Amino acid sequence: MDARRRGPEMRAGERVAWHALTRVVAVALVTLASASSRKALASRVELTSATDAPRKTLEGAHLERVRGLSAYAGNAFHGHPIVLWTTRVVGGGWGADAALFAADCVAVALLMALAKTMTGDEKKTRMVFWTYVLNPLHALSALASSTSTLVRVGVFATTLAATRGAATACGAAFALAVQLNPSLIVMTPALLVMFWNHASSGERKWTHVVKFASGFALLAAASVVAMGDEFSNWWRAAVTFTIMSEDQTPNLGLHWYVFTTMFDQFRLFYVVALNAIPFSLAAPMAIRFRGHPLVALTLLLIAVTVCLPYPTVGDVVTYLSLLTVLAADDEGNPLVHVKHGAIIAGGFLYVSLLSPLTWYMWIHTRVANANFFYAITLVFACTQILLLNQVALSVVTFLRDAKKRRRKND
Repeated sequence: MDARRRGPEMRAGERVAWHALTRVVAVALVTLASASSRKALASRVELTSATDAPRKTLEGAHLERVRGLSAYAGNAFHGHPIVLWTTRVVGGGWGADAALFAADCVAVALLMALAKTMTGDEKKTRMVFWTYVLNPLHALSALASSTSTLVRVGVFATTLAATRGAATACGAAFALAVQLNPSLIVMTPALLVMFWNHASSGERKWTHVVKFASGFALLAAASVVAMGDEFSNWWRAAVTFTIMSEDQTPNLGLHWYVFTTMFDQFRLFYVVALNAIPFSLAAPMAIRFRGHPLVALTLLLIAVTVCLPYPTVGDVVTYLSLLTVLAADDEGNPLVHVKHGAIIAGGFLYVSLLSPLTWYMWIHTRVANANFFYAITLVFACTQILLLNQVALSVVTFLRDAKKRRRKND
């Protein structure tokens, strides 16, 4: 009798676990079957960049193992030491792929936990899960072995901890995320608002801020100690390299074309301007959406991706996943008023199809030039700006309508 009851009464967590296991097996089979194409995908500028390409990690590991030099010597490796340490343990090839796949499974688990925090509806939770794992951009990024998966883990862990009020854990996760992608520091105001909202009326709100700062400082200090003499090399080769946009290899970002064509005396101005745009939005977003800080955090991630010097589709997957979580909110879908969905979807499709084509025409056949490819990057940026605009307007409209309904009911 108990066995009969177990079928229809299987808990939601167990069903989700079976779905996750099915996905793990499916992706593993796809990965094994597509080994010949992964090398080609790993070379695509849309999927990997100077900071997260697997070939860069292998070059850095080769410098350490064969030459006895620092992985940050020269201009090869610009990632976090944790990537190198993992490569030393598991090696390259399938070992590295298995490690990244495990990190992606962690990202899925964190996203599911975040969705369950926002909604108690099992169907909405499954929607978040399947939207993430079936996202073709996510699949391409994973098959290209991009280390942007680690950044996603850091962002999801930070968001989950902040949503649940775990300030110390949030600070530690945020420190790791910022080390992997320094531009994510703009998330700070939205995270502080989350803690402020989470504190109870009789609790000192500043306590959460202090715990958050303590967690951040502790993990940052631990990282400095663990890196040892490599800390200064990492700071120069990763943080300074990213902020100053030192690599002008064409990618989906806005920096490379601007810095290639301008005079050197104007370079510092545009470096500051492009990096300042997300920072200028951080506080206003957090204040405007103080009642819904996850909205502000997601909007800031979109702005960061637009202004990143080395963006990839992995960065797009991160904020698209959080948008699905927003849509699953029990208080209602704040994205219901989003307009121009066809234009936004068409923009992403346009970039996905024409970016490889224009790259081939420019680099291989020489029948096009840099202007053709940069036009694609402009479409990519404009599409994301339109998405940011529509999400913000939709949330504002949703909140205004909800306020009107409450007044009417009163």
